[in-house]
Amino acid sequence: MKQLMQRELTNIWTVRSLLVYATIIFIVPLVQFMTIREQYQFFEPIEVFEESVSTIPAMLFPVLAVLVFLPNILAEHRHHFMTYTRTRVELSTYLLVKGIVNAVLSGIVLFLMIFVTFLFVYYIEPMLHLVTYTDVIEGEIVPQTTLSFLADIHPFLYGFFHAVWIGMNGALYATMAYLLMLMLENVFVAISLPFLSYHILNFVAGIFQSPQFSPLSTLFPFNISAQPVWTMFVPFFIFLSLVTGLYVFGLRRRREWSF
Repeated sequence: MKQLMQRELTNIWTVRSLLVYATIIFIVPLVQFMTIREQYQFFEPIEVFEESVSTIPAMLFPVLAVLVFLPNILAEHRHHFMTYTRTRVELSTYLLVKGIVNAVLSGIVLFLMIFVTFLFVYYIEPMLHLVTYTDVIEGEIVPQTTLSFLADIHPFLYGFFHAVWIGMNGALYATMAYLLMLMLENVFVAISLPFLSYHILNFVAGIFQSPQFSPLSTLFPFNISAQPVWTMFVPFFIFLSLVTGLYVFGLRRRREWSF
C-alpha cells in the first residue's frame, strides 16, 4: 500500500494535472474577481473576497471537485490499467488508495482556491489598488453573513476557516463521484450526479423558502443574511450520509465493480 500511495503522489504532478490545479486555484476566482471589481460598491475587503468566490466558483463547485483527480482515474480506465493492476496488488487496496488521494487532493486544491483568493484580496490587492472602496457613512449597516463573526475576531481566521470548510466539502463531493463511478456503468452519469444533487437541493430549498439549508448558501453564505452556524452543517451531513450509504450498502457488498 505504501508503494502504491507513493506512485499516486508522484503521478499527480503531471503537466496536465498542474494546469487543472492552477485553473481552479487561480483562474476561476480571478475571472470572478475581474467581473465584480467595478460592478459593486464595496466597503471592506471581506466583501470583495466574498464576491470573488461567489457565482462562478459557487455554481461550479461540484464540477471543480470532480475535475481535480477523477480524470486521472478515467484515463486509467480507458487504458485498462486496472486489469493489469489486479495481478500485482489487491483490488481493495488499489481502490482505497485511489479514494484517499482523490479526497485529500480535491480538498487541498479547493482549500487553496479559497485561501489564495483571500490572501490576494487582503494583502496583495491593496498594493495594486484594483478595487475602489466606499467610506462607511455613519449609521450605514454593512451586511453581515453567517461567518462574519470570525472576521470580527480576525480576518485571517475567517479566511482560513472558510477555506477549510470548502476543502472538506470538496473532498466529500469528490468522494461521492468516485464511489458512484465504481458502482455505475455509465461514468458520465456517475460524475454528473453530485452536480445535479447539489443544484436539486438548492432548488428544493428555494421551493420551501429555506435558503439557509441550500448547499450553495451553506458553502458560500454570501447571498443571504447571517444564519445560525449549525444551518451550514445540514446539507453537509445529508451528503455525508449519502456517501456513507453508497459505501456501506452499495460498494462494500459488491464483489465486482463496473469500473
